[in-house]
Amino acid sequence: MLAIDHIVITAHDPKKAATEFGKRYDIEVVKGGEHENWGTYNYLAYFANNCYIEWIGLFDKHRASRSDNPLIKQVAIALENNEEKLIQYALRTANMDQFKQKFKQKGVSYHGPVSAVRTRPDGSTLSWRMLFPEPASSLPFLIEWERENKPADLSLINQKELSLLEAPSLYQADVEKTLQLAIKNNQYKAENVLIKYNTDKEFTFTIT
Repeated sequence: MLAIDHIVITAHDPKKAATEFGKRYDIEVVKGGEHENWGTYNYLAYFANNCYIEWIGLFDKHRASRSDNPLIKQVAIALENNEEKLIQYALRTANMDQFKQKFKQKGVSYHGPVSAVRTRPDGSTLSWRMLFPEPASSLPFLIEWERENKPADLSLINQKELSLLEAPSLYQADVEKTLQLAIKNNQYKAENVLIKYNTDKEFTFTIT
């Protein structure tokens, strides 16, 4: 079973966006770090059900716009259009190579796996891989961590949960077919979060 790893929110000023969100919902937010190769940086909010929100922005617009990473392309385009909103989500797996093999067998186009690393504020590094089924703009991407992604200070994990993600219904057929998810009554019960495919055009989420 897949889990929601994180949701991605674009922001011209991730620190400001994350801080304002934290004050509004009584949520602890932390500085994530920089992705040097992509020209992006982020702020994060971790939740008790092992997922997080990522506010991501650009520190090098030129570098980001030239990236071949589908997610960074999405981020760059969204911010170029002044869209500060939830644009994407990641599903966590421990079996990325199996998904890659299934995509090959079924003739599904994909990009990756893309290896990545980020330096934390304390100087430690995080490593992970991402796999992007196509079309990347309407499908979640898969992520596999080298080691569990949690803050060094576990007290920074909020006791609240990101309990519900509502995704545009026009994406449901592609998600169901490509990832072979058991979507019933327009819902998929991920390992830690309920995903609903509704009629709205925008992503929304609920914290409880």
